[in-house]
Amino acid sequence: MQRWIFAGLGAVGLVVMFFGALYAKREYHLRQPDKKWVPIALRADISLEDHNKIAEEIDEKLRADEILRSVVADVGLQEKFNQPSEDAAVKELNRRLFCEIGTTDTPKGSVPSINVGISGIRHETKLLGDTSTHIARIVLKMLGIDPDTGKPINPDNTPPSNEF
Repeated sequence: MQRWIFAGLGAVGLVVMFFGALYAKREYHLRQPDKKWVPIALRADISLEDHNKIAEEIDEKLRADEILRSVVADVGLQEKFNQPSEDAAVKELNRRLFCEIGTTDTPKGSVPSINVGISGIRHETKLLGDTSTHIARIVLKMLGIDPDTGKPINPDNTPPSNEF
């Protein structure tokens, strides 16, 4: 009788250890770094130096205090980043924000792009995606493009094609 009790306790112990190991593995992978971005396609005939210049200009404009504060307020990042104040959430967003050059696939092939996004951990995947999308909409408005249609907001007053 005692052997059955010990065997049952051993089996329960093995099952608990197995599922505990699965949980630990899942948590380990969800704590790994993650980046989510939205690629904004550029013309292919622009030189690499101009791509870098455009990315730096967009990055500088995005890091303006009023833009960061609007993103924090619109997405609700103060609560989601677990920050005590809006200023702390703005600093955290500024630390996580990135704007880099890359490539994106289009129906016409691979074209250069500016990747605008935010970094974090895999637990925050949905938050990172929502924030990146919101930031990309702001960048498109800065470029004079309607985020919903992809067409110029004011066709008569669009920036010159050599700027962006």
